[in-house]
This record gives sequence, C-alpha cells and structure tokens, in this order.
Amino acid sequence: MQALASAGDWFRHWLYDWGGANLDLFLSMNRAVPDAWLWLPESLTWLGSYWGAPAVVAVLLLWSRSQSSGHAMRVRIVLTRFVVGLLFALSVGAAAKAALSFPRPSTVLGETAFRVLGTPESLYTLPSGHATYAAVLATTLWPFFGWPARVALLTFMVGVGWSRVALGAHFPADVLAGFTLGWACVVVVNQLARWVDVGLPVCGRRR
Repeated sequence: MQALASAGDWFRHWLYDWGGANLDLFLSMNRAVPDAWLWLPESLTWLGSYWGAPAVVAVLLLWSRSQSSGHAMRVRIVLTRFVVGLLFALSVGAAAKAALSFPRPSTVLGETAFRVLGTPESLYTLPSGHATYAAVLATTLWPFFGWPARVALLTFMVGVGWSRVALGAHFPADVLAGFTLGWACVVVVNQLARWVDVGLPVCGRRR
C-alpha cells in the first residue's frame, strides 16, 4: 500500500503539479490581470459556460433551416455530435472530479493568496468544465469552417481556459485536462458515428 501511495504521489507531483510549475504558473497568470481588465476574463467565463449549450443548439437548428437540404443535413449531424459529445464529456468530467477529488485553488492556497472571483460550481477542480465545454464546441465545429473561423474557435477556447485561471477557479493543469477531455470525447463520438454510418447499409442488405 505504501508503494502505491508513493507511486501516486510521484505521478501527481510530475503529471499534475509539474514539479511545482503548475502552482507557479497559476499565480503568475492570476496576478497578471489588472483590476481594470477583469471584465475580459469574466466575459469569457460567461461565454464559455456549458449553460450556453442550449443557445448553441438553437443557433445550429436555425442555421440548418436556412440551408439547402444537403447543407442542412450536415448541420444537423454537427448538432447531434455536439450534443452527444458534450454529454459524454461532462459525464466523464464529473466522474473524474469525484474520483480524483483534486481541490480548488482556494482550498489549497486560501483566498488571500490570490484573486478569486465568483463561487466555484463544485469542490473539485480537475478537469475544468468550462475548458471541456469550449474544447467540445471548437472540436465539433472545426471541420465545418475555414481557417479564419478555426482561428477564432481556437482563440475562444484558449481564452475561456485562461479566464478560469485568471479568476482563480482552476489551475492550468485543470484547463489542459479539460481541453484534452473535450477533444477526446468528440473524437470518440465521431468515430462511433462513422462505424454506424458504415454498418447501416450492411445491415440493410438483403440476403
């Protein structure tokens, strides 16, 4: 048991704490935002909340109705994969938070050591739900747009992750974990969708 505990401490120290760099980077990013610019991370956090998912769904539905049949079908596919990918990612993220129980920065450092704005949505910090949602949105829409829109999606995703550190809600490692989780869940959903698309004609053949 002691060996397992030591191995766990070692992995946490290097994979999560980054040998102390995770904490140092958090404090640097959190303290770098002047009070006059706090509206920026607050706005990005608001825009990057998964509570905005219904608005994204509504926009995609309206967009599909304004397109020709072929493009409308493509938009509906994007919509379906966004919804399924998001539900999958948030479920995995909630399970990871409960299993790992990594504490929020305010629990580790105390609120006097850095700037904390707002109330955390849970006691645990890994992965960031906002970063997960932003990654799901960006990854889902990525193949659908050209490079100017892709750059905007990437900027939005990174901005949302940065805002969570700037507001004191998450460590940088939590944000990176959220990005990875959101991307991975969409990739899995897309792969499953391809298997279904390939399998359906085979199942429908006459014997």
